[in-house]
Formats: sequence, C-alpha cells, structure tokens
Amino acid sequence: MLKKSKLYNIILVLLLMFGQVLSGCTRTEDGTENGEKMDVVLKFAGEDISLGEVYVYANTIVEQYEKSYGDSVWGMEVPISETETENMETITRKDIIESIVRVKVLSSKAEEYNIKLSADEEDKITRQADAFYKNLTDKQIEEMQLTRDIVVKVYKENEIAGRVYNKVVGNAGIEVSDEDARQTTFYDLVFEKYSVGNDGKVKELSEDEQTVQYERALQAYNTLVNPVSGSENTNIEGLAEFYGASDSRYYTVSPSKIREMYGNEICEMLYSLEDGSYSLVTESEYGYHIFYMKALTDRDATDKLKESEISTKERNYFATYYEKWLKETDSGYSYDKSVDKDVYDKIQF
Repeated sequence: MLKKSKLYNIILVLLLMFGQVLSGCTRTEDGTENGEKMDVVLKFAGEDISLGEVYVYANTIVEQYEKSYGDSVWGMEVPISETETENMETITRKDIIESIVRVKVLSSKAEEYNIKLSADEEDKITRQADAFYKNLTDKQIEEMQLTRDIVVKVYKENEIAGRVYNKVVGNAGIEVSDEDARQTTFYDLVFEKYSVGNDGKVKELSEDEQTVQYERALQAYNTLVNPVSGSENTNIEGLAEFYGASDSRYYTVSPSKIREMYGNEICEMLYSLEDGSYSLVTESEYGYHIFYMKALTDRDATDKLKESEISTKERNYFATYYEKWLKETDSGYSYDKSVDKDVYDKIQF
C-alpha cells in the first residue's frame, strides 16, 4: 500500500519533470479563454485556474499512477495515521491542487530570484507542450476545454517554478557525506541456534545440537576458503542452500542498522573486512555466522540514499520559505473553500 509521504514524493518528481514556455493565451476579466467561457476549478491569488489547466496536471499524474499500480489504484485506502485511512483518489485530488498552488507561488518569485527563460529554452518547452497536446484525443480537448496555449502555460510555469525551487534549496548548500549515507552490502550465512516448531514457537537447540551447527559452519568456512580443485568459484549462496541455512541472505544496510542487528562487536568486525573477503565463523545470540563482504560501501545504494536524504533535507528547508510565501500570495486560500468540487469532478480518475 502506498504511504502518503511516498505519494507526495511521486507528485513532486512528476511536477519537476514538466518542461514549459511562454503562453499565448488571452484571458479576459470575465473568465474567458480566447473568447470562450472556461470552467474554473480553483481561484488562487486573484487568478481563475481553469478545468483544462488542472487537467494537464491530473492527466500526467493519473497516467503515471495507473502505469505503476494499475487501474484499481483509485480504490485503495492509504494510511494517513496509525488508525485512519483515506481513499487514494481523494488524497490525489487534494495533492494535485496543492501542487498547482505550489507552482503558482514559486513561479511568482521568478523575478525575485532572477529566473528567466532564453529563446532556445522557450522553443524547447513549446515543443514539449506540443507533444503533450498532440497526444490528447478530441474528446479530452473538448470535454476538458483544453487549448494548446493552456498546455504551454502549464509547462512554462512548471519550468520556472522548478528553477526557483532549485535556486532556493541550492542556496542552502545542503550536502550529505558518503559516510552519513553509507550502505554496506554483505551476505550472512547463518547456522541458527534455534528452531521453529509447527506451532510457530521458537525453541533453543540443545548444546549438542548447537555443537553440530558450529561444526557445520566450520565445514562451510573451510569449503569457502579452501575450495576443492576445480571449484574455485564456490558460491556462498549455494552453500546456504546445501546446508539448508534458510535464514541466510544478502543485506544492504547502514552501519547503525548493522549495530542494531548484530551488536557493536560484530559491526566492528564486519568493517575490518575487505571487499570480497570472508569472516571467520562468528558467534552471536542467533547462531554461527560466516559473513561475505561484498562492498563495504555499496556505491549504487549509497548514492541512492544520499540523493533521497538530500531531497528530504531540501524539502524541509524549502518548507520554511513556502508557508510564508503562501500566506503572502493568498492568505485566504484553502482547498475546501477555494476549489469548486463540482467542476473538479468533471476530471474522472
């Protein structure tokens, strides 16, 4: 089930993937677009945000969600607290509007942060918007009151908003070191001191049974470090299968997680290994272990975590600006008061 925090992250990524360019639409004071009356979903900072404009956001997000989670995603219940859930469609509708508001607030700061688009950038964004518009059906265009100019406007505002966001968080100089984000990948071949009965109860093995487990661990270790001729590529996973060591597996975790799992002594021993090396048979409260150190610093996993932690820190930093900017831009805004739900419901999920 999707967590709400993950939902926010996906929407933020999707928004930052938009590209944009100058709008050629002409909106009059009576809420028309190029002379035609437009349905308004949202009023924000004195601007009427049309059904078509909201649909550009919704279409992108809905397609991405259904591609990843299937058409039934909108019936899912998402945890919003330890005891409460909320319908996925309801949450997504709110988050789409909040995302639009965020883009409006950010793009309003473009001049303050000296954000401008060059002619070449505008041309590129126009081509991106045109590609989106050409993929729309005649039915979508008619029912959602869409025009090319609306699409171009959305793409432009998202590009500008993304640049303002990057400028703001870039000024913070947020960094995460390799050590702080370090992820270590190792294999734990473990011969347990416990067994689990058919009733699910855990039972400690007898001393004799534990001795047998220890001897099996020694045999496995000798096989790894002194392979029989012709079997130099002995696989630790194959040995786990051979000995029926079903709790053996690879882990990619942080140093703190290793301490939590095994304690300080084993953690220090693991970090004394070299990449590609094995530990001696090592005893813990759980059993007898042989550790294979694949990567003290797993580059891919470390970089992925680093990117995630930087993004989180940047969002938290940006939030300190955003709440103030939102009030300055439209102090009376709220989802319940500012959105026309009847018009919004014309967009079907």
